[in-house]
Amino acid sequence: MSAVCETCRKPKANYQCGLCQHSICKSCGHFVGEDAFSFLRKIPKELAHTIYCSPCFDQHVSEAKNRYEENLDKAREVIVFNKDETRKTGHIKRKEAPYQVEDCEDKDETLLRLAFFAAEDGFNCLLDVQYTQRKIIIGSHKKTVFTATAIPVNVDPSSIREY
Repeated sequence: MSAVCETCRKPKANYQCGLCQHSICKSCGHFVGEDAFSFLRKIPKELAHTIYCSPCFDQHVSEAKNRYEENLDKAREVIVFNKDETRKTGHIKRKEAPYQVEDCEDKDETLLRLAFFAAEDGFNCLLDVQYTQRKIIIGSHKKTVFTATAIPVNVDPSSIREY
């Protein structure tokens, strides 16, 4: 005898909610990709699952996903200055500890992760962004991974000097 869906009470509930362990059918389940919250520094336990029932999704995941998407949109708007642009930003005080992202396979993703951290903490600018790259060779397969650091600050975009 197959399980019954806790939401719609139909038979053939082939899935199980990651949080409450209730049986759910495919049409009632909320499927979240494994990388849905990949930019978070630490993924909370309740967001680490891939299948949720409707009540668990509404209670634990929905609001967190909306906040995550908002921060990702803000991250795309963060102002970025590389280390070699200190002439433009020398007058800006660097009070915060630098962020660091390690072992990212894409340079653009590395920068977006730094910007996401800044947006999550309420900053609108990254200063002194510096990349390092290294090659990893496993047998005949080669790949490059990036590590980056940046200092988060809040600036008035009109205060940036153009030289």
